[in-house]
Amino acid sequence: MIVTLLVGLLAGSAAAEPAAKDARSAVVCVRAVQGPRPLNFSGELVGKRPQPGAFKLPLQPAGKDICNTLLRSKVAEWKLEVRTPGFTACELPPPEFGSRLYYRAKVTARGLKCEPIGKYPIGNWKP
Repeated sequence: MIVTLLVGLLAGSAAAEPAAKDARSAVVCVRAVQGPRPLNFSGELVGKRPQPGAFKLPLQPAGKDICNTLLRSKVAEWKLEVRTPGFTACELPPPEFGSRLYYRAKVTARGLKCEPIGKYPIGNWKP
């Protein structure tokens, strides 16, 4: 009887939590390190036809997370980048849907640099 109860509880909790591969959205956040140049976080769905959902967000003020929710598309892929005038854009890898991704962006003497700083399931608060 106890085993049946445990199996039922485990099955219920597994069914309540959707698999990341089935998730329909992802959240991507970028935090700018203070520097002399303005940074912009932008993204667009790249497909065979023009797609809705393109965005361009200024990374201001420095140290604050700028986030955007990306919806899964069957006909296009997300292209995400951080830009500043005079430097090559920093491309962010495509998101894993069902997660919240955090990146840090900064301008150095060698150029624009973006690095991952955290990945969490959607719904969990960042640390």
